[in-house]
Amino acid sequence: MTDAQQFILVVEDDPILKNLLGHTFADKYQTLYASDGNEALSLLEQKKPKVVLLDLMLPTMDGFAVLQSIRSRTDELKDIPIIVVSNLGQDSDKEKAKTLGATEYLVKAEVSIEEIVAKIQDLLSK
Repeated sequence: MTDAQQFILVVEDDPILKNLLGHTFADKYQTLYASDGNEALSLLEQKKPKVVLLDLMLPTMDGFAVLQSIRSRTDELKDIPIIVVSNLGQDSDKEKAKTLGATEYLVKAEVSIEEIVAKIQDLLSK
């Protein structure tokens, strides 16, 4: 399977960051975008992405609820790699996300776009 056929689901309600990630991934991956948790779960079902980039602070359903919903599934999607990319930098938030099944936890203020891309490439190569 080529990278072009591997969908990445970006769950992010910040249009600036969404746009930035979109430009970064444009030539590498098919990128799907969701602005809230409900939309994310719907796209997950339809497109079965290879990796999910998940913000935690989202309208309607937060990222923790999305994480919990994905990990409680009974099909192969329950094991999809989920990289949390959030402004929440508290240890308690990181711990909660990891407990709920986050594969990686990156704090937006502490990570570059290049580092996010490297994490995705690493996960997709496994």
